[in-house]
Amino acid sequence: MAYLGNTFDPNEVPDDERSFEPMPAGDYNMQIVESDIAQTKAGGDMLKLTLEVIDGPFANRKVWDNLNIRNSNAVAQGIAQRALADICAATGTGPIEDSEDLHFKPLVVTLKIEPARGEYDARNAVKKYKARGGQPPAAKAAPAQRSAPPASNGATRPAGGRPWAAPSGGARPVAGDPPF
Repeated sequence: MAYLGNTFDPNEVPDDERSFEPMPAGDYNMQIVESDIAQTKAGGDMLKLTLEVIDGPFANRKVWDNLNIRNSNAVAQGIAQRALADICAATGTGPIEDSEDLHFKPLVVTLKIEPARGEYDARNAVKKYKARGGQPPAAKAAPAQRSAPPASNGATRPAGGRPWAAPSGGARPVAGDPPF
């Protein structure tokens, strides 16, 4: 038992005017403010993240994300590890051993709205993480594929399509090859 030091009257407390409706779907400047590892029911490990909006009309609102970083389901684990890699890239963080290394580093979080299910109200959920410049993390970019231009001067492209690997005989580069 703890003595309060006075009489608390709940009728004297004003109504809470904060909204707990989901924020509109879209991009928000956020930061990770808390993280923890918890065991999943299946015996894997889940990285539990608390994210906070850092500016705009929804400043200080929180969103939670759980990443199954070690899971017997390879697809679930792969999705979670991709999200963690995106967080690291978006925050400019290299290899980490402690999730606290990700705290208080701004990034952009794209939110979606998950509809109400059963006894649970609609809620925000993380769709993706990206760098604040609005670009996806560099690790996410697919390598560019360039088709070989047709040889117009009788020159042939070296084996393997590598313009820097000149075939024996010192043939000239094909038109359109980069100058390096």
